[in-house]
Amino acid sequence: MVIIYRSIRGQEVGDRALVLLAMNINHEIERGLFGWRLSVPEHQAARASEQLQLWEAENRRARPLARHVPAQPGATILVCAWSAILLLCYLAQGRYAFGINWLTIGRADVALMYAGEWWRAATALMLHADIGHVLVNVGFGAVFGGLLARELGGGLAGCLILFGGIAGNLMNAVVQRASHTSIGASTAVFAALGSLSAWLWLGRRLDQTGWARRSAPLVGAIILLAWLGTGDERTDIVAHLTGFIAGFLPGGIIGLRAGSIRTNVGREIALGGVALCVIVAAWALALVAK
Repeated sequence: MVIIYRSIRGQEVGDRALVLLAMNINHEIERGLFGWRLSVPEHQAARASEQLQLWEAENRRARPLARHVPAQPGATILVCAWSAILLLCYLAQGRYAFGINWLTIGRADVALMYAGEWWRAATALMLHADIGHVLVNVGFGAVFGGLLARELGGGLAGCLILFGGIAGNLMNAVVQRASHTSIGASTAVFAALGSLSAWLWLGRRLDQTGWARRSAPLVGAIILLAWLGTGDERTDIVAHLTGFIAGFLPGGIIGLRAGSIRTNVGREIALGGVALCVIVAAWALALVAK
């Protein structure tokens, strides 16, 4: 007997055994220490290999890598709202609009957050150190947020990004020293990346044959997290990680319920309104507390 196929997954070997059975090719399935083996008589090995190659080629043609799903409404609106909010807040911060030091009243200050000013977890997302800082977050947020909105709708994506960023800042405050302060929308950017990767992975949006394709969204997101989430001494690496986790968890839950998710324009408008109301409420609390 000649081994013509090996796999750690019994189902893959079984599928190929059915092909050989249909072609009246004698075969044996064996389970070894490192997985399953499919063997055929030596004089039938060439024919068996040819039939398996034809079957695999046919399956590759029949199954596209990505399952076609129409883009959901609101992606363009989300990207425009994201960009406008961050740029307007940066402009107000730099010009001390209305005579207010927006950085002082809005940054994520761990000591003050422990003292009850929890809204700083939201307001800090809209403050930035310089123009480069804000433009990077606008750009990457538009990419990840736009892709997430095309999958889930602009309103739901906006809520996942905002609440993921807030939860990420709160988680970051738990593990940081009392003297720690931070600003920037990068926590929300990585929440968007986490939600997108979890949705693509658990929502079965990609071809599910083969472990490499199944895990590609997760592996890609982790690589991006490692590449984009680290930097110089000013980079809050922990906040990037907590933002990713805070986005990944709800994205995964929605992914597991992908079959029951229904999107319509009214729902997206309502969810987008919720996100905007949370932003306004956070800044209102910050102004009252100052």
